[in-house]
Amino acid sequence: MDFFAEQDQARKRSKWLVLLFCLAVIGIALSAFFVLSYLAEPSWNLFLITGAGTLGVVTLASLGRIASLSSGGSVVAESLGGKLICPNTNDPQERRIHNIVEEMAIASGTPVPPVYLMEEKGINAFAAGYSPNDAVVGITRGCAEKLNREQLQGVVAHEFSHILNGDMRLNIKLTGLIFGIVCLSRIGEILMRIAAFSGGGRRRKKDDGTMAILALGLILFILGLIGGFFGSLIRAAVSRQREFLADASAVQFTRNPEGISGALKRIGGYSVGSKLETAGASDFSHMFFGSALSSIFATHPPLEKRIKKIEPNWDSSLPNTDEISENVDLASEQTAGFAGETYQSIPPDAESSFQQAFEGPSSENIQYAQSLLAKIPSQLLELSREPFGGRCVIFALILDTSNSTVREQQLALIQTRLEKETDKLTQKIHSHTSTLSSFEKFALIEECASALHELSPRQLQDFSEVLDGLIAMDQEIDLFEWSMEKVIFHNLNLRKNQNPHGSSKVLQNLNECVCFLGALAHYGGKIDQVKHSYEKGIKSLAPLNPISLPPISDCNIAALEKALPRIQKLSASEKRNFLTACMTTAEHDGKITEIEYQILRGLAAAISCPLGPAITGKV
Repeated sequence: MDFFAEQDQARKRSKWLVLLFCLAVIGIALSAFFVLSYLAEPSWNLFLITGAGTLGVVTLASLGRIASLSSGGSVVAESLGGKLICPNTNDPQERRIHNIVEEMAIASGTPVPPVYLMEEKGINAFAAGYSPNDAVVGITRGCAEKLNREQLQGVVAHEFSHILNGDMRLNIKLTGLIFGIVCLSRIGEILMRIAAFSGGGRRRKKDDGTMAILALGLILFILGLIGGFFGSLIRAAVSRQREFLADASAVQFTRNPEGISGALKRIGGYSVGSKLETAGASDFSHMFFGSALSSIFATHPPLEKRIKKIEPNWDSSLPNTDEISENVDLASEQTAGFAGETYQSIPPDAESSFQQAFEGPSSENIQYAQSLLAKIPSQLLELSREPFGGRCVIFALILDTSNSTVREQQLALIQTRLEKETDKLTQKIHSHTSTLSSFEKFALIEECASALHELSPRQLQDFSEVLDGLIAMDQEIDLFEWSMEKVIFHNLNLRKNQNPHGSSKVLQNLNECVCFLGALAHYGGKIDQVKHSYEKGIKSLAPLNPISLPPISDCNIAALEKALPRIQKLSASEKRNFLTACMTTAEHDGKITEIEYQILRGLAAAISCPLGPAITGKV
């Protein structure tokens, strides 16, 4: 899966949806106008009233539905009866689920999403939310009890594909548009009742007003039903194709086809299957891993077709899932990872490195995420998984390590603005955070994101202001602070309208792009390699219009900050080209330094592009 290509495709699909939506509404308005013209004198006023009324009703209903579904994945999860899993749970099954989600999130460069458990026997899962920053993952009890770790990992990878490729947004838009058209049926029904009431008990040979209302109500009722019917068919067809893509992406992410195919086989061999009992399941059927409907409106392909896509030589045999019960060793889950293996930031080759970074997490990324988590002190991980501790971890990462006076001022600010003991805990864990590498620090930041989302709006505001104050305390922002701020505020959606969808080209913003290439060249490598690394990047970005290496004074943090607004307005494909050039510059010597990684992570967060620790290799 190519994140950037999928973003462009999603945007194109959205444009086609808007076009079809407009055509449908125009068709409905014209039909209503012709019916009324048959019964009354046609005029421009009648045409305008009919058109504006139809358009207004459908648009307002659609926007209202989209807004309600875009309020965050937790709303959907809770409406389905999901219970939030505590990240520090001692339940073995819940611990395994959270570990797998945690590993996948860090490997893909996204915030660790809240995980919900549904007390359902069926084997199913879902991802909900409007963006990766407000996404949640839901898992049924049947999933936890009937699937082994590799199968559960395949299911989670499938759901992360939906998160990364924009399927959630697409489904929300489709649902909203269909709802808007269906609302016409409800209005038509109301008009027919009004007409029946106004004409009841009176025999009139001709009552144009009543007949017009009745006819308008009837036509809106019929057109709304027809539009909703075909809209649902289109939504189901689109959803089925996205399920095939998500299955393929799960194989790509895990490099283990047996994981996802094994999960599908266990559904097929289970008397309960993927069936859900909760009342709201049908409204969100397109979000689930397994099908909740078996009709022409089914949002998922048949199990057999999905398995055959993954395993062409499958012999159609299915396990007796009813007799399977997976036991989980809590001790092994708590120490899950590859702590015995050593990783460093040296990729096998640069090409595979940035390709992995743009195409979603690979099995190597997942292993590296596990390795990072294994290296982080357990005390820090436990604190990062709850709101109070998560704030202290973030503050500890910001505390000045070289100037004790500045550090005391920072602690005083925390003591003044926040709850009692916050400053003491921050100071206590600072000794642990100060020894972490940048790679481990950013993994810890992603860990904190889920817990920080539980803060109230007021608490989030206080957290944001204190964090800004801590960064500004020494009157100098370094690259780690700059990058950290971008990642945290992006993950928590604390910087509104920071990344508008754009359509501009790199060549229109070449000076701004050069600023970042220059920063990577100047700060990231040896002095004698600065020019060479920059030239590699600029040639891949603008081979016909190369710009000379800017001086280091033109590539400082202030310059980067000034350049960001224009880079944020690049199209998805142009963002890919730009990040590819950045990776080429950073990887010119076969490795990524911590400073280079800081710049790349901050940039990726600022332009809303997931960038996991793909720059890794095993030694």
